[in-house]
Amino acid sequence: MFTGKHFVWIGLCVAFVAVLLVLSIRFSFSLHRAGLIMTVICVLSESSKMMSEMIPGVRGGMVLDPLALPFHLCSLLLFGVVYITFAKESPAKQHIIDFMAVAGTLGSICALLIPTNGVDFLSIGAYQCFVYHSGLLWFSFYLIVSKKANLGLRALFSNLGILLLLVLMNFYVNSFLSAYGTNFMYLVRPPMENLPFLNLDKGWYVYFLRIVVLAMAAFTLFHLPFIVRERRIRR
Repeated sequence: MFTGKHFVWIGLCVAFVAVLLVLSIRFSFSLHRAGLIMTVICVLSESSKMMSEMIPGVRGGMVLDPLALPFHLCSLLLFGVVYITFAKESPAKQHIIDFMAVAGTLGSICALLIPTNGVDFLSIGAYQCFVYHSGLLWFSFYLIVSKKANLGLRALFSNLGILLLLVLMNFYVNSFLSAYGTNFMYLVRPPMENLPFLNLDKGWYVYFLRIVVLAMAAFTLFHLPFIVRERRIRR
């Protein structure tokens, strides 16, 4: 964490996000065009992950390692990308856009700062992690800058509700796949050892409370400037 290679990756990711964001603003990308670009990134990322993380099946052949299933927060957002890109306008689509703008930004930043797939330039996992999260960060920024996302007070409550539903869902998923040591959304244990605040020093219940409260606080703080702006406009 924060080694020389890690800083190089972060620099490359910042450049990647900046270039895509400038292009999307300069050429006024439509939501569909931006979604198509992000969909391609998702397909390439998920394909590389699947091909590099296959394990022998019980009855022969190969199966995807359960640890690589797309149940982490950022991984789940790839389904949101496809839905946003191809679904018709609807309240449900707007809810997904609003959630992705916040979750994609916060989740991608955390993933880039805590590279659980390593930083080795010869590792496919590292490329998959950094490229996907850079693309997701750009797409989330695009939704905000282009004002496709509505981040007012109502969106905050909606986003917190979606977040808690995903936490509940992953309780069950992690339980179903506990034999494989899954840790989706890091509800079972911290993403890395020796992290400040997010650790098991005081037991799992304290850790779980901390990670949920931290996530909800981060979502609320992210929304706060937009809520203040919304109230000023109404006045």
